Amino acid sequence: MPHLFSCRMTPDLTDISSRLAHAPGIRSGSADGAVAALSTSYRPHRLHLANEASALDFRHHAIDCEEASVNFLRYGPELTVDAGSFDTFYMLEFPVSGGVDLAYGDKRLGSHAGTGLLLSPGAYIRSTWRADTSQVMLRLKRSFVERAWQSYTGDAERRTPVFRAEIDLGSVAGRRIMSLIGLIVTERLDESAAPSSSMPPSSMPPSSMPLINAVLQTVFEHAPALSAPRVESALAGAVPHYVSGFRKLLDNPANLQLAIADLAALLGVTPRTLTAGMRRFTGLSPHEYLTGQRMNHARALLRHGGISVAEAARKVGYANAGRFAASFRGHSGMNPSRLLDSQDR
Repeated sequence: MPHLFSCRMTPDLTDISSRLAHAPGIRSGSADGAVAALSTSYRPHRLHLANEASALDFRHHAIDCEEASVNFLRYGPELTVDAGSFDTFYMLEFPVSGGVDLAYGDKRLGSHAGTGLLLSPGAYIRSTWRADTSQVMLRLKRSFVERAWQSYTGDAERRTPVFRAEIDLGSVAGRRIMSLIGLIVTERLDESAAPSSSMPPSSMPPSSMPLINAVLQTVFEHAPALSAPRVESALAGAVPHYVSGFRKLLDNPANLQLAIADLAALLGVTPRTLTAGMRRFTGLSPHEYLTGQRMNHARALLRHGGISVAEAARKVGYANAGRFAASFRGHSGMNPSRLLDSQDR
């Protein structure tokens, strides 16, 4: 398989991952707990263990800013992640150990220690994590990358760059990317450890933004890219109107109270047609996508809306507060009342 960059010596990811382990994080032996934790920060998805009897060793640590986050992620046993499409973000991922085999749109890709992948929005993604795989990952907000790309290219219209995915970390550009990520992690954790610091170790200071911009500049200069007005059309073929329409409908909180049959009727298709299209182009059923949107909106309401759990449940389409609480626990790994308690402290 051809690599994006020529091969030289591999940077040390072990130090970066060790430092990231000191950032706030989540550990779980439960697949449901892992899905709940990452569905909130990334996107709704599904996990399939190669051996159902395997014990999960899920660990996720992250430092965040508005436009990006640096993450350490590990599952432990071999498993497959059905992620759908990264429609709101880009992901750079670099194995510290093990590796990942990826179905990426119509392509088949792989990574291992010394290589990495740069995943762009739009393509359906299904990744198989080999046993004992750990990764350092940089998540970049799609709108942030698109604005930077528009400035870099001088285009009058904002477009979505779709990058060639393979990265060799032994190249000049690959080593530079890893050095910059290492600096971001070191700077944040060193600042959080300072006696005068009031910033939690899970947040990046504004001074990290030049380093993140330098990562993007390196990618722009070295990674071949297709610049597409509509990334879904470029990578996955023409997305049916009812799939994009379904997602747009659920961007409006008022529609979260509707049933799947009602939403399908608004789009002029049957629930069966909607289900087939959503599974093909996003990897999720309409119900799974609707539940994820409901829980994300409920989380925002409980954090900032000044309302009760029962009222939040009603606003996202649950007549029964107990059923809502069970769905919320399954999605986020916590009771909704905990968010209200945190506001009272």
